Amino acid sequence: MKNQLLNSPITFPKNLPEGYQYLEDEPVYDPKKHLALEYPKDSISLKDLGYSAEEISKCPTEFAISGVARLLSNEGSEELMKVIQKLKTFSSSGGSRIQHMLRGCVYRSRFLRDLCLCPEVSSFMSKIYGIPVSPHSIPLHLGHCNFAPDDLNRAVDRWHTDTIGLDYVMIVSDPTKQVGGEFQYYMGTKNEVEKITNKGEKLSEKKIKSPHFPGPGYIVVMQGNMVVHRGAKLKEHFDRITMVNAYVPLEIESDDPSRFSDVKSVDPHQLLFPEWAKHKAWLSRGKLNRLIEELPFTDDTHLIIKELKDAIKDVETAINDLSSNEDGQQNYYVDLDK
Repeated sequence: MKNQLLNSPITFPKNLPEGYQYLEDEPVYDPKKHLALEYPKDSISLKDLGYSAEEISKCPTEFAISGVARLLSNEGSEELMKVIQKLKTFSSSGGSRIQHMLRGCVYRSRFLRDLCLCPEVSSFMSKIYGIPVSPHSIPLHLGHCNFAPDDLNRAVDRWHTDTIGLDYVMIVSDPTKQVGGEFQYYMGTKNEVEKITNKGEKLSEKKIKSPHFPGPGYIVVMQGNMVVHRGAKLKEHFDRITMVNAYVPLEIESDDPSRFSDVKSVDPHQLLFPEWAKHKAWLSRGKLNRLIEELPFTDDTHLIIKELKDAIKDVETAINDLSSNEDGQQNYYVDLDK
């Protein structure tokens, strides 16, 4: 069946998880004051990166990564920095990939929650992606923050593709004051980088791109599971901060690219497990709604059974993931930062 329905955005949880509470004395998010939306002047497609038509057909959009766009006003950037500095005490280790990161921000800050869920920003992102999107149905993927490592020999974030599909990376700190630590992406495919890794070689400097961010509050928009990227090593100590906010397509044709193993290794399971179950149930609900509305009259039981299996496969995936006793494991390209 050809999809004609869009999934309804998932509702943000009404109650906070145990042990979480919102900051006191934080600013009230106001899109009129805190946003300064400016579209990117250009973008790069998956085809530009070298992906095949077959690979692209499995993605919700042909879009790969944008040029630099503006999201926040000067006031918005200042308020966001103040909020994140207050939240920094809750940061944790991201294992061998990221030394210091902050997750679950939207359960600790109303300002961050309202920014990450903002309908104006979602509409802005939809126009950039070329498809309808909404804030990610796993709140742990909203307002994720990365901080500079203590050791200058360590990359801020190693070469990787994202655990989720659609997101933006925002420079929260002032990029004009840092030396090194650039956000970078590779003009190539995941398979190309995998082959380079297996050979123990380094990425070609000619294919590494470092977008210029004129100040805090600017972003690049990505299909992050398809774009190999990193935070490079800082050359001088600096309080570098980036924020990532994730989105989901509201069309329901493409497979979910979310990786459970990565987040299982870093997120509190009492938050992650219910969120993962709700996310997968939300995906299946959209597919079941499509089936209810569009399944034709037919005696083709093979077609009907296939449609039913396709509709519930996300729930079955969640059941298998949650039934596994295996430890989580982060995926990144281990030999490229040496």
